[in-house]
Amino acid sequence: MAGLTDAEKEQFRKLGYVIRPGMIDPARTAAVAAEIDTWVETEPRFDGRNIARYDRLCDLIVDPETLAITDDVMGGEAFTFHHCHAARHDPGLPGIAWHHDYEQIPQTNRSHVQLHVLHYLDGLNGTVGDLLLLPKSHRAVMRRDALAFLGDQEIPGTLVLNDIPPGTVVFAHSALVHARRAQPGGGDRKRYFIDIAFMQAGVQWPSYGREGWRDTIQAMDAKLHDPARPRLFDETAFFDIADAVARVKGATGSLAMRLPEPVGAERPVSGAIPIVQ
Repeated sequence: MAGLTDAEKEQFRKLGYVIRPGMIDPARTAAVAAEIDTWVETEPRFDGRNIARYDRLCDLIVDPETLAITDDVMGGEAFTFHHCHAARHDPGLPGIAWHHDYEQIPQTNRSHVQLHVLHYLDGLNGTVGDLLLLPKSHRAVMRRDALAFLGDQEIPGTLVLNDIPPGTVVFAHSALVHARRAQPGGGDRKRYFIDIAFMQAGVQWPSYGREGWRDTIQAMDAKLHDPARPRLFDETAFFDIADAVARVKGATGSLAMRLPEPVGAERPVSGAIPIVQ
């Protein structure tokens, strides 16, 4: 399947997202939506930890076009599945304030890519909930909730997605700041939403949740293992988030001073910190 064009690669690098309108065909979107309807009724607290039970959602994770685009986003480097969320947002759903979803404890750099693949099975039409993006914000390093005080209002530079066809997929750098703006509802229109996250190899990432994450990765590997992508479901790519939170809890000052000094490292001549582009 086709990956990104050169123009799309440049857009992702500069702006932090690429949109593929109608990427998932109608028959498939209907089948995935039906599966979501099933678990909405039977597992209202479903959060992705038992994702291996759902065939249609698993198919989206290993969709050839999705993986080809992810290959391009990752620059040809290996990557690992992190999680899959799915939800049916009914009319009257409240908004979500500006935030990003880049997994790092604490937030200090953007050395490796994390990608969120956002599926809108029924599209967006401005009646259930708009997706707001802040282009270029993936270049900044900040707390997840640094802009949450702004709520879900538009801010300078906001890109509003409220008119996209069913089956549209948004590929967004996980550090891209975004929000969901509440809308009053559009009759029977639902807001089917799925996000799938992939992490670039080369560093260890925080686990998805504090319990059961290894079981999830192992179950996914057993179900979807592909010899051509042996690291797609790799539990060694992650560390336990509970341990990381405990390490930094209550810490004050510059955490860098808690790290051992590199052996043989020269101290900088000045206090200037080089900026990595």
